[in-house]
Amino acid sequence: MTLLEKITEDYKQAMKDHEEVKKLALNYLLAQIKNKKIELRADPTDDDVIAVIKKEIKSLNETLLFLEKANKSDEIAIETQKKEILQSYLPAMLSREQTESLIDETVAKLWITDLKTQRGLLMKELMANHKSELDWSVVNDIINSRL
Repeated sequence: MTLLEKITEDYKQAMKDHEEVKKLALNYLLAQIKNKKIELRADPTDDDVIAVIKKEIKSLNETLLFLEKANKSDEIAIETQKKEILQSYLPAMLSREQTESLIDETVAKLWITDLKTQRGLLMKELMANHKSELDWSVVNDIINSRL
């Protein structure tokens, strides 16, 4: 079962169970995935769906910041629930230590001697093989600390 199929099934179940927040979150997510499908002119892969979910979580984080400034506690609770629902569909992210280890292995495998000039090569390799399981801000932090 693909991730899109799982999300669709969960949406149907949320409708049956009258789970309003989950229904809202998944309905919006499915609309964004449909837009991605139109953009790609093909069915989105699991990696495409994960990218859409991450984008929506980032958007929810920004919304939460504005709501906190406006002191809207009831809306904050709803948006937080939506964020948790979407996060449940993401694969487990590697920890900082695991990410450092993966970067070390990739550097050794590709014989990278200068991270400053060969950073693109490292990033390309990581993106190709570990796109959905890495937190790219952590990857950038690690690489920048080694420059």
